[in-house]
Amino acid sequence: MNLVNRVFLFGFVFFLLSLTAITIPNAYAENPNKPVGNINGPDTQQFNVKSPASDLWRAVRQREKDGSGNITGLSQVKGPNASTLINVGGQEWRDWRVSKLIPYSMYAIGGTLLVIALFRLIRGKIKIKAGRSGKKIKRFTDFQRFVHWSVAILFVILGITGVILTLGRYGLLPLVGKEAFGFIAYYGKLLHNYLGPVFSVMMIVMLFTFIKGNLFNWTDLKWFAKGGGLMGGHASAGRYNGGEKAWYWIAAIAGSVVILSGLIMNFPQLITWLNISNEQYQQAQFLHAVGSIGIFVVSFGHIYMGTIAMEGAFEAMQTGECDSNWAKEHHDLWYEELQKNGELTMQDESSKSSSNESAQTV
Repeated sequence: MNLVNRVFLFGFVFFLLSLTAITIPNAYAENPNKPVGNINGPDTQQFNVKSPASDLWRAVRQREKDGSGNITGLSQVKGPNASTLINVGGQEWRDWRVSKLIPYSMYAIGGTLLVIALFRLIRGKIKIKAGRSGKKIKRFTDFQRFVHWSVAILFVILGITGVILTLGRYGLLPLVGKEAFGFIAYYGKLLHNYLGPVFSVMMIVMLFTFIKGNLFNWTDLKWFAKGGGLMGGHASAGRYNGGEKAWYWIAAIAGSVVILSGLIMNFPQLITWLNISNEQYQQAQFLHAVGSIGIFVVSFGHIYMGTIAMEGAFEAMQTGECDSNWAKEHHDLWYEELQKNGELTMQDESSKSSSNESAQTV
């Protein structure tokens, strides 16, 4: 990695952190409970006008509360929450979202990007030590690649739209203005709501597709003890190394929580069918928000390592084949297993290109 690239990367990370540092104080300096850039109209607090419903609201709030702190009454409507007049927990959730979830999410995203950038500056690109052999090994089938890329594309879209819906008022709205942000948020929400169920189905397919080889063993403990060989040295691994297996199970567990909570939020009918209370619905919101931010942040490391961090890694999922020297260095036990079982069929790149040229000539 040359000096120009290092300076550019450091400058980009510094810009992201500066933007985060400027945005958060501005969003909370005056009033931590007031959204930045009120898109619902002018601030009504600047007008000394008494709301006609204020007396009614005050009278209702003075009624007796149930065991959960909610104000209840009688209703002819049937349902688990029909008798609740005021859901006090809703305001508590909003306060927690504004004061805790949003700023901590910003710090988590910015901090993770900083760590990745520093790792890149220190370690540089991880190259194949023996160089490319020119011989390819089949690593993934076409179906595996289809499932992986389907989930990956849906994940990125849902992640970006989710971040916009969660952090957009405090980070994006001040930059693009109310009209542009309203357009982006509206269509982002549509994408998020409609693609969420599709992602749920593809996620289940992916978990069953890649579960073989992703169970932990003693080799993975040794791999973690050596830091995966990222800072030098060699760490043996099978078809999938410890880091890949960890990502698989994080995606499986956290992804399941995010999917189930998201389906509850996406389909209101489930609230009645499953007899979900207000408290349980708020718990679903909490789990969805925290789980989504967590898995989104962890995905940065997986995306970085599988794309630009390591020579030869991206092409394995791009083409389904990997260089034999790359396999020996990063998945040596898998390479030896293929040799032992007689499944190691390699194709020379030079002969492959020559045969393609001959076919084109004919």
